[in-house]
Amino acid sequence: MAKIEASVYLSYSQFCVFLSSLDQPYNDWSGRSYAQGFSWRLGSVSFRALVEEGDHKVSVFVNEEEPALSAEVVRAFKVPFVIKDKNIEIGSISDAISLELPRGDYVLRVEFVSPSSSGLYEVNVRFNKGVCDFEILRADAEINDQDEFDINAAPAT
Repeated sequence: MAKIEASVYLSYSQFCVFLSSLDQPYNDWSGRSYAQGFSWRLGSVSFRALVEEGDHKVSVFVNEEEPALSAEVVRAFKVPFVIKDKNIEIGSISDAISLELPRGDYVLRVEFVSPSSSGLYEVNVRFNKGVCDFEILRADAEINDQDEFDINAAPAT
């Protein structure tokens, strides 16, 4: 069962997860990070959304068993995420929700779901205690999952 379900307006084709304490929480995108579908640095990760902008239903799951990817998932990623100060934000530059999670190392899995019959896009966010490597779990035609990952994003200025 989701810890939080919220409507979030995503802009600039990006869905972000970051520590609330960061002065510059958003990331610049290199050519490689854009191709791989995410821009990552410690405490902040941005994912390429399926559309440029619009409302998304965001469901956040915490320490729940990860189900197999459903057929409706178009794009999915798994990245490490360290929570240092309990407060994080999830969303985009124009709209975000705040969440408090226990400090620690997490496996962050983000799934972009094809739009429902109503046209609403969905994003599933899964935080599970633990560590992981970077992984593209499912790639659509816009994602290049064949090269080395760029995991050294600079803060957006």
